[in-house]
Amino acid sequence: MKIEVWTDIMCPYCHIGKIHYETALKQFEHGDEVELEWKAFQLNPDLPDRGKGYPIEEYLIQTAGFTPGKLTNMYEAIKRLADNAGVPFNLPNAIAASTRDAHRLIKLAATKGLDTVVLQKLTKAYFEEAKDYSDHDLLIAIGTDSGLEEIEIRTMLDSDDFLYEIKQDIQEMANLGFDTVPTFLMDRRQAIIGSEPVDLFLKVLRKAHADWRNRKEREHEPVVTKGKSCSADGVCEI
Repeated sequence: MKIEVWTDIMCPYCHIGKIHYETALKQFEHGDEVELEWKAFQLNPDLPDRGKGYPIEEYLIQTAGFTPGKLTNMYEAIKRLADNAGVPFNLPNAIAASTRDAHRLIKLAATKGLDTVVLQKLTKAYFEEAKDYSDHDLLIAIGTDSGLEEIEIRTMLDSDDFLYEIKQDIQEMANLGFDTVPTFLMDRRQAIIGSEPVDLFLKVLRKAHADWRNRKEREHEPVVTKGKSCSADGVCEI
């Protein structure tokens, strides 16, 4: 059963949603039958790259239109999710930057089956460690630590490799009628949007797998379960 996940490094719900999904997958009786594909999405493609990111609070207030009160409420809501997921919360110190090159690194890693490892390190660098994930030195360090060769990472970063694939992922998502991340699409029958609880992920996994195994005809549109997510304008729900 194929599961496609649209995600962005800059999305805090994507980091937590990934953890919830992976926890549910460990409990899922047919996890060995799942084929996973990570797909790219960019919350704000116009952000600076190459290590020139700036504080997330500045971005959210000056660019995304958050008030200080709304920002505090968002932090509190996401911190509760992080605490429940057992991960450090460092979002107030995070950096806003272009995720383009980070996505290209994930695409490169996917050619060697290392995309999940690289994605985990990238989202951790953003959400937990407040690092600028657009910095090429950091991307090279994450890539080599994950098993890629430094020369192939540098060659990719100095080229236009995988830019087309990223655009295709984003267009495909739009064609399917989705515009927020994370979006977990299971056999194109069931969709979870957001960082929903582990038990809900497990319930939807089982439903999607049962339909897939029975080879039922797909619905015209997938059944959607929607939680907190981040939209294409770079704004995350509270």
